[in-house]
Amino acid sequence: MSSRHYIIGTAGHIDHGKSSLIEALTGTDPDRLPEEKARGMTIELGFAQLSLPASDDSSDELALGVVDVPGHADFVKNMVAGVGAIDLALFIVAADDGWMPQTEEHYQILNYLGVKNAVVVLTKVDLVDDLDLVLMDLEENLEGGLWEKAPVMPVSSHTGAGIEELRATISQMLTESGPVRNVGKPRLPVDRAFSLKGVGTVVTGTLTDGDIEVGSDYAIQPGGEIAHVRSAQSHGASVESVPPGTRTAVNLTGVSLRESRGVARDGIARGDVLVPQGFGDASLVIDVRISKSNREIRGMKQSKKAIRTGREVMFHHGSSGVPARIHFLGQRSLSPGETVLAELRFSEPVYVFVGDGFVIRDASLGLTLGGGIVLDENANRRAFRKPFQAAFLEARAENPHELSVLVKSQLIRDRVAFLPDLLKRSGFSEQGIREEAEKLVAEGELEQNGDWVFLAEWWRKIRTIAGDKVRKIHQDHPEQLGLPLRDLRAMMEPELPSPKFFDMVLEGLLAGEFAKAGPNIRQQDHIPQLPPELKSSGDLVRKRLASDLISPPNKGETATNANEEKALRFLVHTGEVIDLDPKTVISRDGFEKILSEIVGYLEEHGKATASDLRQHTGTVRRILMPLLELLDERGVTVREGDDRRLK
Repeated sequence: MSSRHYIIGTAGHIDHGKSSLIEALTGTDPDRLPEEKARGMTIELGFAQLSLPASDDSSDELALGVVDVPGHADFVKNMVAGVGAIDLALFIVAADDGWMPQTEEHYQILNYLGVKNAVVVLTKVDLVDDLDLVLMDLEENLEGGLWEKAPVMPVSSHTGAGIEELRATISQMLTESGPVRNVGKPRLPVDRAFSLKGVGTVVTGTLTDGDIEVGSDYAIQPGGEIAHVRSAQSHGASVESVPPGTRTAVNLTGVSLRESRGVARDGIARGDVLVPQGFGDASLVIDVRISKSNREIRGMKQSKKAIRTGREVMFHHGSSGVPARIHFLGQRSLSPGETVLAELRFSEPVYVFVGDGFVIRDASLGLTLGGGIVLDENANRRAFRKPFQAAFLEARAENPHELSVLVKSQLIRDRVAFLPDLLKRSGFSEQGIREEAEKLVAEGELEQNGDWVFLAEWWRKIRTIAGDKVRKIHQDHPEQLGLPLRDLRAMMEPELPSPKFFDMVLEGLLAGEFAKAGPNIRQQDHIPQLPPELKSSGDLVRKRLASDLISPPNKGETATNANEEKALRFLVHTGEVIDLDPKTVISRDGFEKILSEIVGYLEEHGKATASDLRQHTGTVRRILMPLLELLDERGVTVREGDDRRLK
C-alpha cells in the first residue's frame, strides 16, 4: 500500500460551519489560536489531517492535508493563502443561511484561482425543514459557473448525517483526479514562521510542484537568501523527503526570523517562498491576464464598478499580499464580465511562475476586484506596449497552461533560448520542456545547436543575412579571397541577441556553401579574379611560371614591373602561386607535380637525400631546397641529417 498526498480546503461565509465540518471529518479542531477560540471564528489558517482509502482497487491511502480558511470579510487575505494550492475545494454553504456575501466572494476567488475540483457542501441541514427549496437556491447560484456540475452534499456536523457520504465523494474525486503534479520544482509558500527553543527557525506551508529533501539548501524568495533544511515533518511524522501535495513543517538553519515581509533585512517571514537555488531572481514587473466577474457581491455596490487602469491594488499570491499598480493594455478600464491583458508593477519584488493564479483586492474597501493568471513572470516594463509583447501575451492568454503554446510564444518573441533555462519558472519539468522543444525541432519550427534552440524562420534569415554579406564582398571585390571573419562578426552583432551566437552562425555557413580561407570566409566555388587593370599583367605572370612548371624563373624574372608585382602578390594571396622564399615562386601546378614525385620516391625508397630527389624530380636546386623546407614545415617530410623521409 502506498500513500497519495493531496490538499483539500474549505471556503465559505463566516459561521457556515467550516471548522465544525473539518472536526466532523477528521476529529481535529482546526481553530488553533487562543484568539480564534475567544472570538469563535477562524482568523489564521487552520490545519487538520484526514486519511481515506482510495476509491479504486489499489488499496492506496489518500493522505489529505485539510486547510480551514477564514470566512469573515476582514480575513479574506488569509483565505487566499489557504486556497492557492488545494487539489479539492469543500465549498461550504449553510442550509439555514443560504448564499451570503462572503459565500459569493469566496466563490469568485476560487474561480479566479482556477480551482475546478470542488464539492459543494450544504451544512446544517438539520436546522431547515424545506431542504428542496434550499437546494434550488444553491443550484441557481451555481448555474453557468465553474462548478455547475459539482456534486452537492447535504450534511450535518451536529448529527453526523451525510458525513460518510462526503468522505466517499472526496475519495472518489481525488482518486479520479490522479496524482498531484511533481515537476521537480518544489515551492513552499511560507504561511507561518516561528522559532522554537532548542530547534530554531521553523516554517510551515503547503508544498507544490516537487519534493523538498532534508539536508539540501534552498533559496528564500524574494530575497534570495540561502537556508539549509535540517529536518522536516509531514502528517505528524519526521521525514527525509517531503512530496508535493502535503502540509509540511521545515526546520531551517542559516536563517533567522524577520518581523515582516517588507522589512529590508535578512531572514524569513510569512509571504516568502522556499524554492530550489538557481531559479532566478524575483520580479518587480509581471504581465498577466486579468478577469473581473460580472456577478455582484450582495451589499457591495463597488463590486460591480469598473477597475480603472493605473489603480493601486493588493496582489495576493501564495501566502503573500503585495501592493501593486495595475496597467491595462489597450483600454482604460475593466468592466464586470471582461478580461484584459495587464501589467502589474510592484514596489517590492514578487516571486511567481508562469501560469500561477492570483487575486487582486482593494485593501481599503475590503473587496475582491478580480483575478487572473501570470503570463510573463519576468516582464520588461518598457516592452509592455510594444507589438511583439502584445502578440506574445495574446498567444499565451488563449492557452496559458498549454506547454507547446508557452514554448512557441517564448521562441517567437525571444527567437533563441537555452534549454536548461527555458520556462524555468513554470509548472513544467525541465525534461518535459526539452521534449516539447525537440518535438518542435523535428517539426521544423525550431532549430537546435546543442542546448540552444532557435526559431527556425528567424535562424534561417540570420544565416541568409550572413551569407549575403559574403556574397556581396565577392560581387563588389571579386579580387578578394573572401570576407574577413572579424568584419563579418562586426556586421552580424546588431542582428544577434548576443555576440556569443556568431560562432553558431558561422558553423551553419560552413556546413553549407561556404568555406574558410585563412582568416576569411568565402563561397566554396569562389575564385578570386584579378582587377581589370591587372588582368594582362597577371596573364603574363601565369605564362612565365607555366613556361617551365618545375624550374620556373625567379621572382624578379616572373614579375618585371610594378603592375606585374601586384598581380603576383594577388596570385600568391589566392594560392594560385606558392611563395617559396623571398626570391623564389612556383605555380601551384608545378608545386603539386614536384610534391607527387617526392612522395612517390620516398614511399618506394623510405628515405632520400636532396640530391636524390633533385635528380628524380628534374627540378633545380634553387627550387628544390626551399620547397623541401616548406614540406618539413608543413609536416609532410622529416629531415634526418642529409636524408628525408615521410612523416
